Amino acid sequence: MLLLKTLQPALLALLLTSTSCSKKSSTSAAPATYTKTTVQYKQVPGVDPNLLSLDIYHFGASSPTKPVVVYVHGGGFAVGDKANNMANKQQLFASLGYVLVSINYRLSPEVYSTDPNRVMYPTHNNDVADAVKWIADNIGNYGGQAQKIALLGHSAGAHLAALTGTSPRFLPARGLPLHSLKAVACIDTEGYDVAARCAENNQVYLNAFGQANTFWLEASPIHNLVAGTSYPAFFVAKRGTNTRQGYANAFIAKLQSVGASVSEITANQYDHEGINDAIGAPGETIVTEPLKAFLARCFQ
Repeated sequence: MLLLKTLQPALLALLLTSTSCSKKSSTSAAPATYTKTTVQYKQVPGVDPNLLSLDIYHFGASSPTKPVVVYVHGGGFAVGDKANNMANKQQLFASLGYVLVSINYRLSPEVYSTDPNRVMYPTHNNDVADAVKWIADNIGNYGGQAQKIALLGHSAGAHLAALTGTSPRFLPARGLPLHSLKAVACIDTEGYDVAARCAENNQVYLNAFGQANTFWLEASPIHNLVAGTSYPAFFVAKRGTNTRQGYANAFIAKLQSVGASVSEITANQYDHEGINDAIGAPGETIVTEPLKAFLARCFQ
């Protein structure tokens, strides 16, 4: 999670680099053996179509149905794009024979805001859930198997993935039970307990989840876990300070307490961006190999 109150122009330029899309699908070549197809998964008047689009990296509609990994980018809920940091992930998941989908969602203001009409919770989560619903309904047209979908998120994207896999508000409201996801992999976030982060006056979270505590608990993955519910399997990659890892450890403990399957790794070799870049990097074993093993188990 980005902890900066503002972002420097050079970083913003990097994070906001994106490819354009239209309301119709467009197809172009991508690295490895993939074909890349960009689709707008829903339309909202006045909203940039790129923010409501997804990139499908696939092997063609005629290929046998394959497991699907859906990537949710980070950026403090305020910046970022589905095209960023994808090269290593493309090579990795193509080599494993998985369809890869990278999704965009609407973003909160780049600078801290109290405007009640700004993009904030639950908009990001609704967009992610709508993207997952579109994928479940349509991925068979691209060689993917709707019964084998995993979410992978980094930073803010890890929060969005975790809440999608734990909250009754999003997927179930779209006719998809939580266990329709085979797996959720969360890479380095403090967003498991939004209520705690907002109570600490963290402006990234207040900007995205509101200054009043109306939705803080509802938006916290850890506070959505209930015994007796069938959840997807979770993979939690953590790093950083004891406090930062403490949020992940508490989430892991709560998952275990309600009977959910959870795998974990600690990767203090990396900084916040480095742990995401490591996924699929040539020769990388700290994150990539455990993640590969986790997905293989879940996709059996």
